[in-house]
Amino acid sequence: MAAPIDSDQAYDELLLQRAREAAERWDARSQVRDARTAAVEAGKPLQADSPARLALRVNYLIDDIRRTSQGERPPSSPLLKELIASPDPVAPEDLNDRLVNEVVMGARDFLSIEFLQRGLASARSVGRVVVKASSGVRELATGFLIGPGLMLTNKHVLDTADTAAACGVEMDYEHSAYGPAKTPQVFWFEPERFFVADDKLDYALVAVAPRSVRDAPLSRYGWLPLHQAQGKIAINGNDYLNIIQHPLGRPKEVVLRENRVLDLRTGDEKDANDAMGPFIHYEADTEKGSSGSPVLNDQWDVVALHHSGVPARDANRNWLNKDGGIWHQGDPVASIQWVANEGIRVSSLIGALSGLKVSGDALALLKETLAAKEPDPPAAEPPTPENIQPEPKPKPTTKVSPKESIVDVVVDPVRSAGARTLSVDIPIRVTVSIGDVAAATTARVEAASAAPESLRSELVVERINPADYADRDGYDRKFLGVEVPLPTIKRRPRFGRLLRVPRKARPDDTYELRYHHFSVLMNADRRLAYVSACNVDFDAAAQASRKEGGGSWRLDPRLDDDQQLDNEYYKGKDNLYDRGHLTRRDDAAWGADDAAAIAANKDSFHYTNSAPQHYLLNQSNEFTGANLDLWGDLENYITEQGNAQRTRLSVFNGPVFGTNDKPLKDALVPLAFFKIVIWRDGNADPGAIGFVLDQADLVRDLAVEAINPGRFEIRQRRIADIEKSLDISFGPVSGWDVLRETVTEEAFSDRGITIRRTADIRLPS
Repeated sequence: MAAPIDSDQAYDELLLQRAREAAERWDARSQVRDARTAAVEAGKPLQADSPARLALRVNYLIDDIRRTSQGERPPSSPLLKELIASPDPVAPEDLNDRLVNEVVMGARDFLSIEFLQRGLASARSVGRVVVKASSGVRELATGFLIGPGLMLTNKHVLDTADTAAACGVEMDYEHSAYGPAKTPQVFWFEPERFFVADDKLDYALVAVAPRSVRDAPLSRYGWLPLHQAQGKIAINGNDYLNIIQHPLGRPKEVVLRENRVLDLRTGDEKDANDAMGPFIHYEADTEKGSSGSPVLNDQWDVVALHHSGVPARDANRNWLNKDGGIWHQGDPVASIQWVANEGIRVSSLIGALSGLKVSGDALALLKETLAAKEPDPPAAEPPTPENIQPEPKPKPTTKVSPKESIVDVVVDPVRSAGARTLSVDIPIRVTVSIGDVAAATTARVEAASAAPESLRSELVVERINPADYADRDGYDRKFLGVEVPLPTIKRRPRFGRLLRVPRKARPDDTYELRYHHFSVLMNADRRLAYVSACNVDFDAAAQASRKEGGGSWRLDPRLDDDQQLDNEYYKGKDNLYDRGHLTRRDDAAWGADDAAAIAANKDSFHYTNSAPQHYLLNQSNEFTGANLDLWGDLENYITEQGNAQRTRLSVFNGPVFGTNDKPLKDALVPLAFFKIVIWRDGNADPGAIGFVLDQADLVRDLAVEAINPGRFEIRQRRIADIEKSLDISFGPVSGWDVLRETVTEEAFSDRGITIRRTADIRLPS
């Protein structure tokens, strides 16, 4: 496998080499560029660009205004009106500075809503190039579709076919505060069907799989055709560029307008240094990760392929960082200060692609791409569990008693038409009417409008909003009468970023998802909880049984759908994963009365509180014959061994993320889970104990025909040792660990003590 796959350093060196080359071109063109900049600032476009190119640009803009206005909304400029009405194109000899400026400025100000519509249509064809990594996928750069099934990016991103084979493009990785949130779709590259990379022009073109790992069609994203037409851009202070990109791997962003061309080869440079060749220099805010982005004009035509920044330098030619200091070799590439950007012009790319010698299916792909045919508008797709999202702004609702049934419902019209069944996925509140369906009156079913009429009349649906969670107090830090803080994320996490909550139920809940009696901190990259922290009260006035208020899993509306692993990861007859509770339902299902206990039980059924676990972990006694109910018996035993005051526990549960976790679609399944239990006897210092449940042997051979379930094991381990393998810190809890007193160093290994029965648990005597 190529080096960039395994090493950021190798990829960064390729990027830095492009930056060095761009800096050389920047230096060689300093006099030409300075003269053009002065002409632009003086309002003299004919001194900044050639008359022939400016005439092409003017005619291009006039034609575009004709098309968009359709005679219904003429521009306010009398000169522009006259040019639009004239059947003759503007010739180079007809130009003067006033005409050029008025046409360019008139076109700039003559923007209908179509400008935004075109921009959105263009943005859907841009994706984030990702590479397969041990933790799932890792962001690499940007790319965009230029034809049916072909994606364009830089050669320094995909330098070889082997590199491309380990990569893909992630579409719809973007934030959306309005309308349904989008679920990112990863499409793997297929270089065996088509791959070409050119070092001189720093481009790579690769075939993309027709369907994503979630089975979404690539065709829904269209493409940005490469047009041979001249006049797409000019050197003019009022002629703008737009860039759609994934800088530093962030969700899709757009650098919109106010970005102008600084320099390009104009064709009439008799004495000027012709170092520019196929390149173009322009202003724009870009960063590492922007490589491979499309550079577009205000008509959303591709002008260039972005490939590098031009580094800012001091008088001694030292590269500068963003703080104004000297950037040194070995410093992060992301800290470099860029003074300008460089891209490869579309005309040069088309020329190179037209000369490729390919045959068969590859030739058919290339021909269709070079035909520059516009894609068909995207067809409207019916709502699916993966793209339905709660409204971003909550509507006032009537408070619902905890005794009312809260379930997650999505109607599958294909499955339910005959069987009258519902598939469970999205968060909505449902009141079910029992009785004669035929006699039912007004039917109100939101988010399930495709259901048969007989089903619609049975349901009255109200969507759950983030504001509905404002009454959840979450994990109580002082539940034991002493401060037991919520775990924190280490400064440099190895397995993912801490997720910032997009729609907070409370102003202070920047990262914490509060539920009844427990809280969750989410790993943004893994889409699973870092930790689920719970308070357990065995002496509460009411406890809900497993038959009261549970069973229906739901997405949390405070997060985007694609920020949590939903039912898609547990479906299928060959899928042996269960939704494993992190905070157990029995631990959370308590309260001052039955209604409160039932509501708390329901809260434990959020996907944020689950992780894929082998189904045998939920059938432990059948599997082991040891009468050990895993976590439940462990907690009960700890409680029973204490005095009467040990009826309250604080419990931390979560996955042990690792580099060898098991792939499941586009996610990774943790091979182990931790549990930390904290208690306090009277006024004594708190005590704590830690366990790790290992399911590695169970899941190692999943997704292959021969399943060998192997075994699982529970080990009691030092909390400090558990913490070493995690991205989270337990704070003072590690110091309360009873293993420090009960086991001598010589008799204890880092792997801990295997727990086969509750009597194996080490507690203070």
